Amino acid sequence: MTPQTATSTRVTDVVIRLVGESGEGTVTLGDIAVQMLTMMGLDIYVFQTFPAEIKGGTVMYQIRTRSGTILSHGDACDILVALNDEGFDLFGGGMREDGILLYNSDVFTPTPQPGRTEYALPITTLARAEKDAVRHDVEPEILKRLPAPVNTVGLGALLRLVNAPLEPAEQYLRDTFGRKGEAVVRMNISALHSGAKHVAEQIGNKRTPQVFPREREEKVLIVNGNQMLCMGAIAAGMRFYAGYPITPASEIMEFLAKELPAFGGDVVQAEDEISALGMCLGAGFAGKKALTASSGPGISLMVEQINLAGQAEIPVVIADIQRGGASTGMPTKTSQGDLNLAVYGVHNESPRVVLAASSVEDCFWTTIEAFNLAEAYQCPVILLSDQALATRKSTIPPPDLSKVEVVNRLLPTEEELGDSYMRYRDTETGVSPMSLPGMRGGRYVSTGIEHDETGDPGYTPELAMQMKRKRFRKMETLLRERGDAMVRVWGDPGEVEVGIIAFGSTEGVIREATERARAEGYKVGHLHLRMLSPLPVDPINAFAARCKRILVPELNFTGQLAGWLRVHTDIRFTPFHKDEGIPFIPNEIYQQITHLAGK
Repeated sequence: MTPQTATSTRVTDVVIRLVGESGEGTVTLGDIAVQMLTMMGLDIYVFQTFPAEIKGGTVMYQIRTRSGTILSHGDACDILVALNDEGFDLFGGGMREDGILLYNSDVFTPTPQPGRTEYALPITTLARAEKDAVRHDVEPEILKRLPAPVNTVGLGALLRLVNAPLEPAEQYLRDTFGRKGEAVVRMNISALHSGAKHVAEQIGNKRTPQVFPREREEKVLIVNGNQMLCMGAIAAGMRFYAGYPITPASEIMEFLAKELPAFGGDVVQAEDEISALGMCLGAGFAGKKALTASSGPGISLMVEQINLAGQAEIPVVIADIQRGGASTGMPTKTSQGDLNLAVYGVHNESPRVVLAASSVEDCFWTTIEAFNLAEAYQCPVILLSDQALATRKSTIPPPDLSKVEVVNRLLPTEEELGDSYMRYRDTETGVSPMSLPGMRGGRYVSTGIEHDETGDPGYTPELAMQMKRKRFRKMETLLRERGDAMVRVWGDPGEVEVGIIAFGSTEGVIREATERARAEGYKVGHLHLRMLSPLPVDPINAFAARCKRILVPELNFTGQLAGWLRVHTDIRFTPFHKDEGIPFIPNEIYQQITHLAGK
């Protein structure tokens, strides 16, 4: 985490939830609030959930802001900003009992609740008044297209509610609207103060949370998981992307379409997921590092060519940004339901590596790892993320590029090329030198048909077993060389009352829950899997040996990680899984820990 120097000894930790109609500015208001909080030197963690409809539906945008490391979006919101009654009905249940409600009184009036503090804000009326105040200073045609500053009124009210200074917001508005003229800038700054004043007049003796600005010594990035995945791919040397739009992976293609050409790379929007992976295999065969990204339905279409990559030993990275539900399911909600698809999802069997990113920052480093493993072991690598991680915004330090290690595939020597070149030579590690098109003496046949060491087709039982052993031996080599590095272990050393084994985007929330339990005297350990296939059994067994009880939490309905552990280990554990479309909250994990500990 970025080093900071506090201007106050007081600590900020506030959860703000914004809810409203899709397309009416909820996300914009949230994005601006994130900018303001970050300018105050605070860290942020954003969780978003969207409707699946093309137009309309309720958006929820939750910001946790804190002076220090943030591991989850929090248990409940301290402040709920409800821009309409539907959003309040859907997401009001996530408030603390003594929480604060700021609602759009132009639209609805909620039923008062004991313990809850309420602030009415006629946001539409105030915004229209601010626009009307500058009607004589703006050209009529421009005035028609000029929206009333609803978001700015809401921003002023929210900043005043948390006792944040307005000066950074004023500067932000000048920078944002300066090119539209002095009148528009004046309108927005006036709207900012109007919202703040309206809330200030209601505060009186009411309780309000406070955020305390801090001085930040180093710069931070405000990025989400999809963006960091893209940056990691570029840093790893990826120069070809092909994909087909699908929620929640589409942003990857959009980001790379803008950025990859500057690095000499190419982006192709294919006609479907099948052709997208086919293009990537062609690029990989030709020596380019290639990436495609999709979600569960698209990965289902790719499984035949995932087998081709495994059989022909072609490096490629496939990002699966998981989403909720089977079939179309819940395309804008989160899940960890594609684990079985990732580890099993091909006809017959072929080797592949399955990795899982766990945080916004980790998306960068795990993507680099994915490309390095694809190149080193000449196989497909499936990189699991999910909707909550893909759209999660966090403040993180810029990656230290001096720590980036790039691995390239093993090429044949001059002695290995020529008439005797064996592309699929049966080696001790299972990895064979791979020539590139144009290498003199490097010609070979590359197909999905079973073949001998030169690439020529063959169907004898002896050859089939020899070559399958050769391909799967690469996974044994990977475990031997890298297995211990494919887990992260947190919590208490030695014997623990409760151990937790998990994967993917649940890492932060589990860490927060375990730290809370440890602070209360529980002995808790946490092993987080970075690689799911091949499964690093040795470190898992070593961790399990020091746990009295083990919890396996995951975001799917059937407990897919639990099933995968049963296949490969004999450890006894308690599964804990849900598939509601939203992430765990820390208290859910904490309650499971205390229950298993018997206290």
